This record gives sequence, structure tokens and C-alpha cells, in this order.
Amino acid sequence: MIKLLLATLFFAHGVGHILFLAPTLRLAAWADQTGHSWALAPLLGDNLTRVLGGVVWGAALVLFVAAAAGLLIGGDWWRSAAIVGAIVSAIGIVAMWGGIATSSAIMALGFDLLVLFALLVIHWPSAEVVGS
Repeated sequence: MIKLLLATLFFAHGVGHILFLAPTLRLAAWADQTGHSWALAPLLGDNLTRVLGGVVWGAALVLFVAAAAGLLIGGDWWRSAAIVGAIVSAIGIVAMWGGIATSSAIMALGFDLLVLFALLVIHWPSAEVVGS
């Protein structure tokens, strides 16, 4: 049961990065997501920043979906995918923060930090709990 719940959470969180990816690539506009980076745009310009943002959001999406799949199939690598995905996502959220404390960004960052705490600090879930 825990395995399925975690896989579902990883998958949903990964796909949820579309909320950041679409505005960054100017594919959609949400009221609370601009795709602008306070940190990178002044240094790299808006267009290059958006390309890098697209890579970051795409990577976070793929890594979390891969972590979900790896967990379900019993791959030992799912933890690495989740850890790297959480780091990439957290860096992206901080670097691409649009100046508004949006609920989606706050919740996503909170989930990333929770994943890092669980996997790196308290080493949960154990292989016995999820089978890998």
C-alpha cells in the first residue's frame, strides 16, 4: 500500500511540473506562474533563462515519473531518481520564483524538501517496506 501511495505521489508531483513548464515555455499562462526568473534573467536574458527553465522543469518531471515507475517495478535506482528530481525541482523553484509566493510553488518546494528529508535523513521508506 505504501509503495503504491508513494509512486502515485511521485508521479503526480512530476506531472505537476507542467504548471511551471508551460508558462516558462510560453505555452500557457497561469495567473500565478510567470516563467520569469529573478535570479537568472538579469544575467542570461529572458529567452535563455526560459530555455534553461524548460530543461529544469522537464528534467524534474521525467525524474519524478521515473522514480514512480522504478518504485513500482522494484528498481533499486528509484531513490536516486527521486533525490535528484527533488534537488532539481527545488533549485528550479528557488531560481525561477516569479516574485509571488504561490501555493503551487510553496507546496512543490515543501514536497521536494520532504522527499529529501525522508530519503536522505531518516532513510524512509526502507527496502523492507517497499520491496526495493
